[in-house]
Amino acid sequence: EVNELDWAVALQQLIELFQDVLKKTNSKLKKLVENQLQQWMAGLPSYIKAYLPISVCES
Repeated sequence: EVNELDWAVALQQLIELFQDVLKKTNSKLKKLVENQLQQWMAGLPSYIKAYLPISVCES
């Protein structure tokens, strides 16, 4: 059985991985990926957004 916290932790770790990779990329690619990530997060249901840190949603 998968615990609810497991997917929330996995999602946070995935977003943190994206953020770490973006720190090492050029600015044009960084903006493209950040915009896509923001659009994806904006489409998430509220119950999933509740598990994400606020700074991730705003970045």
